[in-house]
Amino acid sequence: MTSSAKTNRANKDALIKRINRINGQVSAVGRMIDDDRYSIDILHQVTAARNALDALSLQLLEEHARLSVDAAIGSKKSDAAVEEVLKVVRQLVK
Repeated sequence: MTSSAKTNRANKDALIKRINRINGQVSAVGRMIDDDRYSIDILHQVTAARNALDALSLQLLEEHARLSVDAAIGSKKSDAAVEEVLKVVRQLVK
């Protein structure tokens, strides 16, 4: 993994805001279960949380690809950087 690609401050703030919303969605699932809410409503909330996590994953992957892979292109590390991204993509689509 290339450590040279760090999240910039503005993007970090956006990522923190996004993960805080996801935490709220997951907490809502717990409250809905505790309140004996209709299962379909809970499943909709679970789906929303999963979609939000997927979007966060894609945003992080895009940032990584733009910074780390771009920096590795033309160097002897480009194959490793591309393989790293492909490995993550494979995990995401499972």
